[in-house]
Formats: sequence, C-alpha cells, structure tokens
Amino acid sequence: MNTKVLLPFLITTLLVSGSATPGIGRAEPPIQVAQSIWKPFSSAEGNFTVLMPGTPRQEQDTINTELAPLNLNAFTVERPNEANYLVAYFDLPGDFSTMLQTSGQINEFLTGVVLGLSESMAGQLLNQQTINLNNYSGKAFRMQHSEGVVGRYRLYLVNQRVYLLGVGTSKEKYLQKSIQGFFNSFRLAGGATGTVTPEGATGTVSPPSANLNAQLRQAVCTQNWSQAINVVNRMIGQIDSQDVRQQLVDYKQKLQGFASSDSVVPASELPDCSPGNGGN
Repeated sequence: MNTKVLLPFLITTLLVSGSATPGIGRAEPPIQVAQSIWKPFSSAEGNFTVLMPGTPRQEQDTINTELAPLNLNAFTVERPNEANYLVAYFDLPGDFSTMLQTSGQINEFLTGVVLGLSESMAGQLLNQQTINLNNYSGKAFRMQHSEGVVGRYRLYLVNQRVYLLGVGTSKEKYLQKSIQGFFNSFRLAGGATGTVTPEGATGTVSPPSANLNAQLRQAVCTQNWSQAINVVNRMIGQIDSQDVRQQLVDYKQKLQGFASSDSVVPASELPDCSPGNGGN
C-alpha cells in the first residue's frame, strides 16, 4: 500500500481546530483538592470508555480527504500547566478497510498514519513500536513538539475505526503514572484494554480512583477527620502531579488541625455535604 495517499488526509484531519495536538493550557484558579480529578468517561457512539482528568470538550468535524468525507470526533481535557489529554476517532470508508486484510498491510497503514501525524503536527518522531488492543493492531509512539512539549500517543485500528489517544506535556517525567493510567484505562465496549507501554511492559495502572473521592467526601461530611486524613494519604500516594500533590498536602494539614482540636465544622461550610452525600 502506498502510504503517501494518507498524508494529505492526515495533515488535514489532525490540524482541524488544533484538537489533535495536546499542548499546555492556560492558567486557572486552584482546584478543589478534595476531589479526585479522574472521572470515567464513555461515548456510546465511539464505543469506548476511558478515565479523563475532568469533563472533556467534544469537537466534531467533517473532513474532506482523498479517501472520502470522514467524520472526526475528538474529546479533549486541558490540565493547565500540566498536560492535555485527547481521545479521537474516525471511521474509514468500507471499501478502503477491505484492503487491510493481512498483518503486513495493517502495519503499513498504521506506520503511514504515524508518519502523517508527525508531519501534520510538525513534530519529531522519537520512537514507535507495535502494540495491540486484545486482537486489534496498534502503535505506541512518542513525539517531540515545540516549546519542550512531548506527545505520547496510542493508535489502534479496530475494524473500520481508527482510535487515537494522546497526552501532551512538558512535565512528562513527573506524570508517568497519570499518562500510563490514562492509556491503560481505555476500553472498548466489549472490554478490550490497551496495556502495553512504549518500553514494552504490560499491566494495568489506574489513576486515582473516583472511589477515593467518594470516601473522602463521606469522611469530611461526617467530620471523621482521622479517616479523611487516611484517604488523603492514599490520594497523595497515587498522584504524580507535583502541583496537585502539594495541594493535597496542604489540605491534609487543615484536616490535621481539625483533628487535633476536635473541631466541629458547621455543615453549611462543608461543600457537597447534602444528606445524599453523607452529610447530616
């Protein structure tokens, strides 16, 4: 297969609204540190679920290519001064996907997609390797972008659909758990998970659980300060973002002050502590 035909298509597709280049976002006020930032997100039309560090913004567009008009769907979350997270997908024309019958043809196609992404993003391809999502072929690759931003990506071909997951950050070495947890949380509706890292390791690493957030809310709303401190300690152990970890440490110090003074806080001063959330 001649991969050159893919380049105009990918250059056009991946430059739409800038959505496929995860960059570094704007500054924002401090988050509520008692909240776990990782939330399950699912797309019925996209046929997938994934953990995202916030509510994703959805973008849709129709891209005219040499292959056919393609519907691009992208979901992005910006973590200002930390990282941007992306999940995108598009469907190939039926007659084109029938050309991808052998493992060699599929690998050539995916390699062409990776090269097209590198060219369209004006990034330097640092490495790539073959991975899989159960029985579906894929690529893991890493790119150097401008201004010190590194992009790490997963690409999967699932029948006629192409999925792209990406994380763009200038703090890659501090966010290893979050990046790997994001990639490993990706599941198709049938339960397939992608657990291969760029270095070839396997396994599942999850970001901070939303269950910890529920436990912390319960402990705070019932003013069980020792239990709240224990939950925050577990959160700190699961988070590799320096900024968020420091906010959690500061929050724990406030909880320790409540515990040492045996404080009783008016319910009106505790956010999200309605009766349904464990409050009085």
